[in-house]
Amino acid sequence: MARVWTWIERCLEAVISLCLLAMVAVTVFDVAGRYFFNAPLSGGYEISEILMGLTVFSALPLASRAENHLAIGLLTDGLQGNARRWHRICILFISALALGYIGWRMTVQAMIVKGSMASTGSLQIPLWPVASSMAVLGWLSCLVTAVLLARALAGLDRDAHAARGALE
Repeated sequence: MARVWTWIERCLEAVISLCLLAMVAVTVFDVAGRYFFNAPLSGGYEISEILMGLTVFSALPLASRAENHLAIGLLTDGLQGNARRWHRICILFISALALGYIGWRMTVQAMIVKGSMASTGSLQIPLWPVASSMAVLGWLSCLVTAVLLARALAGLDRDAHAARGALE
């Protein structure tokens, strides 16, 4: 199972890297075209929007696996032992519910977009493949969090940290 996750992790990291590189290239060509040739990149904004969405949703399973969600530790940093374990379980449960909701809504949105054959304004790029990819990544994030929750409930990963008050 660890090998499967490592493979998924590497694929997601590659997607994120390629999306970021493509966003940089689009921005450079758009700005250079605008200032040097008075001809901005047609559809550059649309491409950047799609790449940004794919980047965020590709990072979601990685952040879920690392439990790098945003947390405010004003009251929870002092938790010890069993209280810290149950705090982590509660956070994972809420996160799994929220990610399940995101996956469900993105699935519904992908079906709506596919049915309406929606596309971007100037380049006419179909939006359903992007929305479907985001739905799959949302469900993957939910699955990752559910596995972490099951392991926490089973008493495994006792050395795992509960959410802390800062991004680590």
